[in-house]
Amino acid sequence: MPRSSGSEKKIRENICPRCGAPSATGELCGRCRIHENPWFTCGKRVVCILCPTCGSRKEGGVWTDTVAEREEIARDLVQRSVQIVPEVARPVLKISVKEMTINRSLAEVVLEGTLFGEPVHAMCQVEILWQKEQCDRCSRISGSYYEGIVQVRASGRRPYRHEIRTVERIAREIEEGCYASGERLSFISDTDETKDGLDITVGSQHIGQAIATAIVQRLGGRFSTHPKLVGERAGKRLYRITYSVRLPRYGKGDVIVVNGRPGEVIYASGREIRYREIPNGIERSAREDRVERYIGSTRDAREYLVTFRQGNTIGVLDPETGIPRECFVGRDAEYVPGQTIRILNDGDDLLVVGER
Repeated sequence: MPRSSGSEKKIRENICPRCGAPSATGELCGRCRIHENPWFTCGKRVVCILCPTCGSRKEGGVWTDTVAEREEIARDLVQRSVQIVPEVARPVLKISVKEMTINRSLAEVVLEGTLFGEPVHAMCQVEILWQKEQCDRCSRISGSYYEGIVQVRASGRRPYRHEIRTVERIAREIEEGCYASGERLSFISDTDETKDGLDITVGSQHIGQAIATAIVQRLGGRFSTHPKLVGERAGKRLYRITYSVRLPRYGKGDVIVVNGRPGEVIYASGREIRYREIPNGIERSAREDRVERYIGSTRDAREYLVTFRQGNTIGVLDPETGIPRECFVGRDAEYVPGQTIRILNDGDDLLVVGER
């Protein structure tokens, strides 16, 4: 019997022992190895919990804000439910989502890649269940939960209308900033304008402190905190805090008289006032108790037409009577005939407080 050659022996050894197909190592070929070892797993069902009020999403017991559309969320959940073994080269995942009902969707998944030198292809289906649950933020808001109240008042007067609007704007800016940074429970649940000022009900002590601080920084004055024990939870004392904001008696834009000279308030802390003298524009500071009288606010100034200028004197026309009048201006003021300027009337004196 003729002897087998070395090449014939090598051919017999380099075949798959299961299917007889060529095998580089003489072990299982790529196709048989693929059948022997599952190369992917596909979840049968995934659940998504959304807040019906604000649309935030609950995952792992934690609520997070989301702006993603429903299909985008579904694709993300399905993709995370599919696992492909790391040996698969150039894996491709194709997902198409079909809405079945308002609470149920079905995802068709196509998987492709290369494994052990062989192309692989598979399909599976994943069911997406949509559940509704009110989130922690909306639950607290609807339940009138709060941890503090920011009370805005003014010394010796009621806060001006523009101060109320400014405070409301500051509060909303702070709330938006907290929300954007992930502080979901730092919200404003109510604003109530009273005969004495404005009350802002807040959902956390952090936002209450931030609002009170920002108001004082913008409008001056000061604030104090007054905690009240309301109970215990898990052995920890629970407090509600009143943030008492006291705006200064004189605010920015008020025109006052100090040492017999009128001046426009630039900033007031509640104890000290910084103002700009009219008409020379010199900035000075004085204690609040040095104010001799209050003239008015630059917001109440009326518009006058300049008719002439001679040195530091200008002529203007009264907008109501049309009667010409004169007033003094600073030497550096560049007012010219035909220009409209804003003037505050202080009896026999006219105080120029700016251009139109």
